[in-house]
Amino acid sequence: MASGTDFPFNIMEVAELLRLNIRRRSGTRVAYADCPICGDRRGKLGLYPEIDTWRCYHCGESGGMLALYGKTHGVGNSQAYQEICEALAVGSPGREYTPKTKAEPVTDVPQVQRASPQDIHRTLTALLALLTLSHTHREHLRAKRGLTDGQIGQFGFRSTPPGHLCRPIAALLIKQGCVVEGVPGFYMAKDGAWTMKFYNRTSGIVIPIRGADGLLQGLQIRLDHPIKKEGDPPEKSGIKYLPFTSTGKPMGVTSGNPIHFVGDSSARVVYVTEGALKADIAHALTGRTFAATVGVNNTMGLDELFSFLRRNGTEEIVEAEDMDKYCNPNVSRGASKVHRLAVENGLQCRRLVWNPNYKGIDDWLLALRRKEMKKKEREQMNFKEMYLNGMCPFDYIDGCADQWRNRPDIGVSAPVFLSHMSKPTTFGKVSIDGWRAKYASAGYAEGKKFAPERQLEADADHQKASA
Repeated sequence: MASGTDFPFNIMEVAELLRLNIRRRSGTRVAYADCPICGDRRGKLGLYPEIDTWRCYHCGESGGMLALYGKTHGVGNSQAYQEICEALAVGSPGREYTPKTKAEPVTDVPQVQRASPQDIHRTLTALLALLTLSHTHREHLRAKRGLTDGQIGQFGFRSTPPGHLCRPIAALLIKQGCVVEGVPGFYMAKDGAWTMKFYNRTSGIVIPIRGADGLLQGLQIRLDHPIKKEGDPPEKSGIKYLPFTSTGKPMGVTSGNPIHFVGDSSARVVYVTEGALKADIAHALTGRTFAATVGVNNTMGLDELFSFLRRNGTEEIVEAEDMDKYCNPNVSRGASKVHRLAVENGLQCRRLVWNPNYKGIDDWLLALRRKEMKKKEREQMNFKEMYLNGMCPFDYIDGCADQWRNRPDIGVSAPVFLSHMSKPTTFGKVSIDGWRAKYASAGYAEGKKFAPERQLEADADHQKASA
């Protein structure tokens, strides 16, 4: 019963006392259960028997055995200790935590040690070289995300392969001399052949995750069809991103908690957000340096990164988590961790806020970019183009009309004049030079009439005669 601590019980006994639903085990090092604190039912609560601690990789809560029991039942550490001791001493089941979903059988699946960073980089680089990006995914990245083909190629986005190609691709990588054992996403099938954890039901865009050293640390999948949990309300979008991991599979390995980095590793200011794709887009739109956690509370890798950045010359961290940090406790907690870790590493830290109509920093930056592009397009339009697009303010129309009335040297009717009118720099002040240039380029001297003008006058004469 005794553990390596001074307590007469261990973390697994507390988990059994709480009736936690353990989804899977990774040898004797860690067991993954549903979290009784945030209610997540995907096995995100890691239980670590060797050090009797736990951590939820969804809500970010962590601590020791007493904290797990106490936070589950809303009691302090002293009362938690007393209740655990009493329950274990008399064989009582104690207070029961009942999961909402049906418990799955616990299986002890053999796992392997993570491969070296160099081997992971080499294997994942070779894997991406064998994959392609579908037309649908390319169009999504261009039209919805605002990336160019050059940027898409630079970031290395790919489409997930069909499930039936996983074994042949793994075999080809081994033939090329790549290490697959210990690389996240690779595992051994029942027949002893190596394969990958790509499924047709989890198809999507493959997003490379690179460290500050430029090495590939892992992959993430943006799902084509978000996964909803049973009982989720209709308005909930579901899970949109999945890590490329083989945890729970024979000879598999966890994806860990990699920190994505894009930009200059010696930049004075580094922005921190959540999501590798979001960081890539924000970097493409601004040229600024971004770091991104894979999960808002998966901040364990930030401590090491911030220490490295400070030695490399970084002075300031800008927390740029999604704007729901003001209403979502999980996001707020993750944002606070970013600030705390930055300060602990001797870095300045400030919070970035923007229009709350845009949740992520990439959405906001893309909206600003498109607004600026639209403004430039508008500045190049003439009166006719602006009018047809519903972009003519009344003061601009009045200014054009006043210009036509007060300039007898123009010599054409209002429709012809307006159709060749350039957009003014300031509404209400019409630049006659733009009209003169277009008028002259058409081969007409001032005072002469365009063919459309002559036609308009002929039509007017015909209407008068008919009347």
